[in-house]
Amino acid sequence: MAEPCRFNLNDLHKAAGGEQKDKPVHWQMNAGTVGLIEELKVGNPTFEPMTTLRGRYGGTFVVKELVYAYAMWISPAFHLKVIRAYDAMVTQSQPQVPRRADRTGSPLPPYPASLP
Repeated sequence: MAEPCRFNLNDLHKAAGGEQKDKPVHWQMNAGTVGLIEELKVGNPTFEPMTTLRGRYGGTFVVKELVYAYAMWISPAFHLKVIRAYDAMVTQSQPQVPRRADRTGSPLPPYPASLP
């Protein structure tokens, strides 16, 4: 299984205003956060949805679902900003491929069943 993309909560903390009360360490100790992390591990107990690295380039790195949970913990307004920023990033980074109108959604035209 491929390693999921990770996001730095310390960067989000700074973007949210950097208040002491909103530090990722306080969020990590929240019972709801602990439960969410355990839920993310269901079916894959070796998976770590959150890792912390120390040092100059360290921080608390999490999967996308935990980014949303952290932003929601800070405030509803910040939660909405994070959702919109992520949506814009994902939408802009993927080229739009024309799709067929049928249910397959394949960008390719149908392959002829028999050649003439």
